[in-house]
Amino acid sequence: MNTTVWIVVAVVVVLLLAAVAVALSKKSKQKRLEEAQRIREQAAERSAEVEQREALAQKSEADARRAAAEADAKAAEARLAAQRAQEHRGDAASSRDELDKEWERANKLDPTVRGDGRDDAVRGDVRDETVRGGGREGARDGIDSAGALGFGTGAPGAGERHGDDRGPVSPHSPETGGGRHER
Repeated sequence: MNTTVWIVVAVVVVLLLAAVAVALSKKSKQKRLEEAQRIREQAAERSAEVEQREALAQKSEADARRAAAEADAKAAEARLAAQRAQEHRGDAASSRDELDKEWERANKLDPTVRGDGRDDAVRGDVRDETVRGGGREGARDGIDSAGALGFGTGAPGAGERHGDDRGPVSPHSPETGGGRHER
């Protein structure tokens, strides 16, 4: 019997060891299950935070796209404004050329202006007074009855040269400083 008792004791010990192993396994499984649940809860809490960050990132991307579109629109507007400015500059240059030609034509027609743009008028001459802006009744559009081009047509001080008797200032004469008619 001795052997039978030892066999029964061995079987009981093995069964006890198996029961302990199963209990430890269940306990380990339960701990892992609890740890997984805790991690899921933390992830759920952080999920809202991550969604807020994603929404902020999407808003920032939309703002960047809108700013880029605005910059493109401003660049297109700037190109258009530059193009218009170039057109206006061309128109102004053309107008300036036409005006210079008118000055030259007037100087060629005026018998008191020499080829260098200086006035040969004699002091006290009727044409000299008209040129100086003193004007005359009957002078129209800057041309008096003697045919001289007057730059003043009666406006006070218009066309005056302050202290010399050379007459009208042409845009091409050295006194004008770059082709502009100045007082």
